[in-house]
Amino acid sequence: MVPQIATRLAFLTFISWLSSTSALEVSRRAVLITSIPSMATAIEPNGLAYRLQQRDPAALKNRLFNLPPTQQLYPTWMRGLWNIEMSFSGFLFPSQTITKETLLRDFAIAGFQKCSIAHIADVGKEKVTMPMAIDRETGWEDRVFNLRQTIDAHLGYAAVQEVLYDGKKNPNRIGINFVNYRTTNAERIELFCNAREAEEYETNGTSYFVHGEYIRQVTFGTGSTVGVPRQVSTNYGHFWTWQKESDNSIRGNLLTAAYLDPQDPLYFQEPTLPVVIYSHLLTGKLVV
Repeated sequence: MVPQIATRLAFLTFISWLSSTSALEVSRRAVLITSIPSMATAIEPNGLAYRLQQRDPAALKNRLFNLPPTQQLYPTWMRGLWNIEMSFSGFLFPSQTITKETLLRDFAIAGFQKCSIAHIADVGKEKVTMPMAIDRETGWEDRVFNLRQTIDAHLGYAAVQEVLYDGKKNPNRIGINFVNYRTTNAERIELFCNAREAEEYETNGTSYFVHGEYIRQVTFGTGSTVGVPRQVSTNYGHFWTWQKESDNSIRGNLLTAAYLDPQDPLYFQEPTLPVVIYSHLLTGKLVV
C-alpha cells in the first residue's frame, strides 16, 4: 500500500517508501509507458506525440509560450461523461545533475505532499475512480466539475468548497477553495497554465489524442506562525495519451513531470528538465 502524504511525518514515510527496493522496482517497470505505437507514421515530427514516443525524460523539458494558450479542444470521440479509473504505475528520478538523495530532502517538489499537484492530489494512491466531463457541443473540458471530482476522489472526502473558473474570460487561471479545516496542506490553490499542446491522429485504424499542460501552482495553507499563511509554489507538466478502444471505451496514461520552482535553492542545477516523473494508467467507460 502506498503511504498517504498529509503531514511532515507522513511525508517522511512517503520518502522512505520512494527509497525502498519495492518502489524502485515499480519505477523501472512502469514509468514512461505510452500508448503511442513506435511506428506511428501520422505523428508530427518534433510534436508532443513524437516527444512522448521517445520515452526520454529530457524531451519533457518545461516550456513557456509567449502567447496565452486557448482552451483545450477535445476530439469528438472523447466528448461526454466518462467514468475514469486512474492507477498509479510508477515514478522516475531522471536528473543527471542532482542526486535522488538530495531531491528526497526537498519536500517542496510537486507530488511529494498531498495537494501539491491539484489534478492528482494524492500522487501515490494506488487506484482512484472519478467522473470526467467533456462538453459534447464545445469540446471543452468541464474543469469546475472535473477538478472537484478528482481532488475529492484522491483525498477520499468532500474537500473542495468551490472551483473558480471562467474559461471564456481566462482559460489559464483556476482558483480552488477548500472546505475550512478539512485538508491539512491546502486552504486554497491557484493554478496558472503557462503552455498547452495537443495533437490528434489516426494510425492502423485507431484514433489517438495526446495533450499536455505546463502548470504553475500556488498552494495556500495554515502556516506554523499564527496569522501567517503557508504558501508553496510547485511547477509541473501533465502529458496525457488517450486511445479510442470503442465508442464507449477509452484508455491511456498520464505522465506528470515535476520541475523545480525558480525559488528552490536547487533550481539552477536543473532549471528546465524534470526532476521526478510520475506515471498513471487510465481507463474510461462512457456514462452518457
